[in-house]
Amino acid sequence: MNSLTKETVDEILAAMDSFKVIAQELIGKLILETNQPEKSEIIKGNYNLISNEELLNAEEYLTDNWYFDVHGEHCMFENIETGQVLEVSLGRVDDIGNLDPYFFYNFLKSTKNLKHLASYFEDPFGEMLNLFEGLEQQKKLVHIHGVVYRKILQNEESCE
Repeated sequence: MNSLTKETVDEILAAMDSFKVIAQELIGKLILETNQPEKSEIIKGNYNLISNEELLNAEEYLTDNWYFDVHGEHCMFENIETGQVLEVSLGRVDDIGNLDPYFFYNFLKSTKNLKHLASYFEDPFGEMLNLFEGLEQQKKLVHIHGVVYRKILQNEESCE
């Protein structure tokens, strides 16, 4: 991995915030624009009940040209115009901010104003995981399970 300055790490941490904001917007679109059988429970935050359902507008994509694919504990969103990709954890509301090292790398690589950050990682999974582990030691991320981490919000305590 290329050496990361404090400014670059701060930019990566800000990208994590951007990921979460976009992910929340996309989950909102998915809930509103698809015929989810468990919609009332999903609106309460039970995102694990989200499934691949037909769009209410009979189109192929969510508004703003977002393709989605719910699979297992995740939903992959891809913008067919920009190529931006987000792999979003489902489960509870907080899980939207969960970050898998490789999926987060793909987000950086596919996001126009963040692509330069992806260039720091020659081994996308391994080096991003090393960064996540280092950020956990600095109390900036919390380890959730496996290789999944979440950014700790200011004034938030670690969930360990």
